[in-house]
Amino acid sequence: MPKPTFIGIGAQKCASTWIYDILKDHPDVALSELKEVDFFSYKYDHGQQSYENNFSEAGTQSVIGEISPSYFHEPAVPARVYRHYPDIKLIVSLRDPIKRAVSNHMHEVRIGHLSGEDISFENGLANNPTYIEQGLYATHLERWMSVFPRENILILLFEDVIANREAAAKKIYQFLALDDQHRSVALDTRSNPSYVNRYKGLEKLRKGLRKTVKSLGLDFLWRYLAKMGLSKLYSGVNKVSAAKAVPPPKEATIQNLAVEFDTEITQLESILSRELSMWR
Repeated sequence: MPKPTFIGIGAQKCASTWIYDILKDHPDVALSELKEVDFFSYKYDHGQQSYENNFSEAGTQSVIGEISPSYFHEPAVPARVYRHYPDIKLIVSLRDPIKRAVSNHMHEVRIGHLSGEDISFENGLANNPTYIEQGLYATHLERWMSVFPRENILILLFEDVIANREAAAKKIYQFLALDDQHRSVALDTRSNPSYVNRYKGLEKLRKGLRKTVKSLGLDFLWRYLAKMGLSKLYSGVNKVSAAKAVPPPKEATIQNLAVEFDTEITQLESILSRELSMWR
């Protein structure tokens, strides 16, 4: 049974989908079909064999892995990973923790975890304390580095990815000992744009129809209609950018979060030997 040689561990909303996409079409990489396996965080009781089944289709590829952002901030995960794969390589991606929290909120609104009349960021913070918890980067990194050697951990910044995607991709390929001349078709794509549905009833109807079509074995028909432009038409009618639907955070909220994250940013600067004034 093939075993993973690397794991992308997060953080959430920090370009993990982009990393998955630029690795997925590399000829020397075999990824889990499902991007977020979440074995070490939420499915550990399923056992190691069930985890490695995710890589059963791997062929001659030299690099095998998966990306689950839920791993980064869960306290039990580093020791669990080390118990099974002590030599594994880890990819971490981070971004301005306030912007990460706002993006996290947009995602929660998009998938319906927060709905109703008040979908403000402030209500999201009150509803979901992990907006802050996941941004305690130094705390979580120190937990991982207490288990794994530093040379086994690649730490990327979202801001660097945005500034130079090609350089960021090369850094990932080099870390995994891959051919860094590969140019992924996903290199310049934007992953996981956040949106909300204008008409929730219409989206419910769409999901119902999708489920029915799939149960009847008519997926080809769904794909054909999408190719003919129906999917694009539906998006234009019922989807609106979450950034337009959700009120911007209040200035006082931003200031409070800046204070909340300040010590963590200082500690991260020490870990990275890099100044992070762009986050302040």
